[in-house]
Amino acid sequence: MPKSLIFKDRNKLSPYYIPRRLPHRDQQINMLLSIYEGMLEDIWGAYPRFIEVVGPAGTGKTCTTIRFGEIISERAHNRGINLQHVYVNCKVDGATRYVLYSNLVKKVTPKISTKSLSPEEMIRQLINYLKFEEIFLIITLDEIDYFVQINPKEHVIYDLTRIPEMQPGTPIPIIGGIFVARSLKWHDLLEQGERSTLGRGIIEFPRYTSRQIRDILADRVKEAFQPNVVSDETLDLISDITANPPINGDVRIGLELLYYSGILAENTGSIKVTPEHVRKVYSEINPTITAEDILSLDKDSRMILLALARGLKASKSAYISLRDLRKFYNIVCEEYNVKPVEEVEERIQDLIYRGIIDMKSLLEIGISGAALIDLERFLDNLMRQLEQSG
Repeated sequence: MPKSLIFKDRNKLSPYYIPRRLPHRDQQINMLLSIYEGMLEDIWGAYPRFIEVVGPAGTGKTCTTIRFGEIISERAHNRGINLQHVYVNCKVDGATRYVLYSNLVKKVTPKISTKSLSPEEMIRQLINYLKFEEIFLIITLDEIDYFVQINPKEHVIYDLTRIPEMQPGTPIPIIGGIFVARSLKWHDLLEQGERSTLGRGIIEFPRYTSRQIRDILADRVKEAFQPNVVSDETLDLISDITANPPINGDVRIGLELLYYSGILAENTGSIKVTPEHVRKVYSEINPTITAEDILSLDKDSRMILLALARGLKASKSAYISLRDLRKFYNIVCEEYNVKPVEEVEERIQDLIYRGIIDMKSLLEIGISGAALIDLERFLDNLMRQLEQSG
């Protein structure tokens, strides 16, 4: 494959790439370090601390907690302490409490079989394993507000914040829990006891300003693009678009604008990414549904979303009914030779919780976060890639 005149490493624009430097999030990393680094002085005598990381989408919460985990683990290692940070995304890893804990245990060690264990027994087995191996753990639960919203009766917060009570009087190797959410509204779904044990340790992540977004994008440009390909004017435009409504500072979307503008420049034979490329990309999509959002869905949910996009496109209206959505869903399943799932309403509710679709009534189901033609094309391509790889 010939060398790209535009890109040096396009993977550096992926939402899953965590750079070592996180502009404008030093304060939040230092706050986390100030809470947990002191525990390394007397690790066996440390009591767990539970912290909330709160901020709108695209404000660097995930990147910051993962980067913090790398830093604290390295500093512990330098002191001869085996401290691990485990990141769990509740949208991806935790449809239920059982699944969530099972995936948590698997991320720590393959030595514990969770098949016949209850959720409580999984946590006990994990604690015993950590003690035996002299491993300490900080757990980050991302999208905890999503999990509590779909599982209001599965009291994960109670379980984790009461871990010291499982083995009173003995040191507990789980020394911290970080709960990542978009706001504090999810507290309304917790019982009083859970809110009490959760505490009030909150680290806020404000929306990025245009200048801050520009700093972040400039760093990525150095890693992702060939030298002198992206002009200052291009960065200024993407930063301004990203900082203002309807994107409101979601830097993930700024990165996607940068990526697709680069793709457009490459496909049209340009040697630079210009503001005109950005304008063209932005005019074709309303990018408030990101590729990351769609990739986090399972195949059945993607097919329902594809059916909705096709139904809305065919109807040329803002909404379609549940009945029409089912009709288009059956057509999509037949096209891809897949058996339709019965729990369509539950899948729709999950897509609503994720902020991907809108539902006003059984007669009004729609998508406001993406241009339909762009979404349909993306989903079609994704489904075909999955078919070929599977």
